[in-house]
Amino acid sequence: MTSYKKKPQKTYDSRRKIRVKARPLKWGQSISKDVAPNKGDNRKDRYSRRGELIPPSTRKTAVDLVREFKKHGIMYVMAGAIPVQYYGRERLSRDADFVVSLDERGSEGLLKILKKSRYNIIYPKSDKIKSRNLLNLGMVKIRDMETGSLADIILRPSDTGFKFDEDSLRRVRKVIFDGEEILLPSPEDYIIMKLKTRRPGTHDFEDIISTLSAQFNSLDWQYLNKRAEEERLTSLLNYYRDAVKRKLERTEES
Repeated sequence: MTSYKKKPQKTYDSRRKIRVKARPLKWGQSISKDVAPNKGDNRKDRYSRRGELIPPSTRKTAVDLVREFKKHGIMYVMAGAIPVQYYGRERLSRDADFVVSLDERGSEGLLKILKKSRYNIIYPKSDKIKSRNLLNLGMVKIRDMETGSLADIILRPSDTGFKFDEDSLRRVRKVIFDGEEILLPSPEDYIIMKLKTRRPGTHDFEDIISTLSAQFNSLDWQYLNKRAEEERLTSLLNYYRDAVKRKLERTEES
């Protein structure tokens, strides 16, 4: 399994409590161990949302695919509606979205998953799905025949604005979703992903606003601005940031 080395540093749990020092990250294994919260700590968890509005069928599809990715050593983060349950707002969604980074071994593993009778390939045509060309495809859309739910597996991370580099991997958040440990992009990376892939007439606008509003004072703005500049999204980020800042200031005044 590929190991992604990083400098030892203190990381934090969902309540900003210090965790143990980070070890080299082996994808699909624990990033770090949580320090047990102090007794009597009743502060509201910033990541308290657990996806109650995601239907059980979709949750099962997401969790089972995560288990498959772990089994085959496939690097992934969740995208779409599931991260916003933790970072911004609760909302309904009936599909699961993943961003994966494939090498040759990963593409062979993904092909084994897609060949299972449980999954029906909707896009592209199934006869085009071969391990050697998965690396050239933009995405695969499948239907889980066991649950009826859809899943989008995005194969080109650059299309989403997410980088499987040291900075992004160091910030990946580990949460429990429907009893399974899953990996989310950091709030900063999630905002960049939403800004880059935003579509008119979808939930993207509300997802961006709710995440910025809920996380505004805890975001690493230096990193977020750097990522926005890399993706040529600085003007757009500034537009949303200023709007949310004015909204928060009005709320404090009232």
